[in-house]
Amino acid sequence: MLDMIEMALPIISRAILGELLMTKEARTRQKIYDDLASDDQFSSSLLVLKEHLPSGNACMRINIDATRVGNVARFINHSCDGGNLSTKLVRNSGALLPRLCFFASRDTQEDEELTFSYGDIRLRPKGLKCFCSSSCYGILPSENT
Repeated sequence: MLDMIEMALPIISRAILGELLMTKEARTRQKIYDDLASDDQFSSSLLVLKEHLPSGNACMRINIDATRVGNVARFINHSCDGGNLSTKLVRNSGALLPRLCFFASRDTQEDEELTFSYGDIRLRPKGLKCFCSSSCYGILPSENT
């Protein structure tokens, strides 16, 4: 049995699985999810990844909705203090899309919840409530989808 996860060890090296969406569909779903979440009885797993290309002139946007279909990564919760996981976009040679991989950002004890920061920007002051047990801001990070 694993007693501890050592820092920098890859935790989930496969991509977050879910539906790949065009931006227009991601925005439509985000509005629906926001309405459903207004009574604190719904939680979505809509993730927008932005990969800044080396030229600095462009940003590739990937919309993944794992709300209905996904893998174990969709159950990793947010932590306002950054959590115990860090994320990294990893590209395989010849792959069209990068993979979002999780790595231990510090040594993690057995039975400790795995968490990471969903982001720093909070554009919606009445956004989804955050229930992390760290130095909590009270609402989850959110951007205009």
